[in-house]
Amino acid sequence: MKKKLIIAAISARGYAQATHEQAYSVITLDAFADADTQALAEQCFKVKFDENGVDEADFKHQFSQVKIDSDCYFIYGSLFDTNPALIAWVAERVKLVGNSAETLKIARSYDFFRLLDGLNILHPEVHLNAPVDADNWLAKSLFSTGGTHVKPASICKNSDYFQRKIDGVAVSLLFVADGKVATKIGFNQQFSAPTAEMPYRFAGAVSNVALPRQVQQQFIEAAEKLTAALGLKGMNSLDAVLEGEQLWILELNPRLSATFHLYPNLLQMHMQACEGELIELSSEFDLAKMSTSKAELIVYADQALNIPVNFSWPDWVADIPSFENGSIKIAENEPICTVFAEAQDALAAQQLVLQKTKILKRELLHDSK
Repeated sequence: MKKKLIIAAISARGYAQATHEQAYSVITLDAFADADTQALAEQCFKVKFDENGVDEADFKHQFSQVKIDSDCYFIYGSLFDTNPALIAWVAERVKLVGNSAETLKIARSYDFFRLLDGLNILHPEVHLNAPVDADNWLAKSLFSTGGTHVKPASICKNSDYFQRKIDGVAVSLLFVADGKVATKIGFNQQFSAPTAEMPYRFAGAVSNVALPRQVQQQFIEAAEKLTAALGLKGMNSLDAVLEGEQLWILELNPRLSATFHLYPNLLQMHMQACEGELIELSSEFDLAKMSTSKAELIVYADQALNIPVNFSWPDWVADIPSFENGSIKIAENEPICTVFAEAQDALAAQQLVLQKTKILKRELLHDSK
């Protein structure tokens, strides 16, 4: 009997693909149940998710329909950022492969910044109360994901906390840990798709970004300190903003992140690290593939779309929406799909993914008329 891996994330397709390649039986719970996710999964459950996060009652109902046995394992992505307690509920029912609910809760609490201070890890100044000079501050929610919660403090006076705005480049470090030691996977640059209401909405990333050696060291030291302090396991990511050669840590994601998809299949590395065993990158992967850059860009609808079922999706597109009643209906500002591109360096990959996105949008507008 094949081992069964249950995956819960806002979008589970990338993790389901990695799981399928490793010959596991796949069950997914996510917010989209996209067509390609359905094709990979033995069971595919669509969970209610909105600006307030995952619907707890609906998730528990959907999860109750999964047949749990001794060969079941559970991994998770960003679905639980708004409700870490759900991880504890899941862990009582199936073997959890990843960080605990308590670790996720710490990473999503205001105390996380106190932890950074105690570890001498630089981060932007934060306050619980709205600042007087609001133009230089951002309003943020603690239990949130995807950047949609981040607003200028000048227009949002009520928020979980306020963070001084740093002008720079959004970057991240993907790393793997065994509870004691952290090992770098790669450095990434993040993309945004801003709107008037969501000026910091996450739109994707590109891998293997060239960072100054000093910045790399700041990132790695932060990952090492947090791993030792929290006992981090498996794949984790650190988000930061780079101002010149100064790195400001923004948040820790102690779970699978979107940048997981930008590297060769990391699933076994994640699972073994959660058991306390770190795999050497040089022995597990083709280092040539690890050194190329891959970009992914979430394509959001600039207007409401009605996509015909027979639309010809390019082979460089994933997260393809499923159709209902003969067409695919996408509301304005909702995600349509994800475009991928790969090149020898991050800049070339970024330019290529933008070119492909323009082509796709042009074709979608033509066919949806």
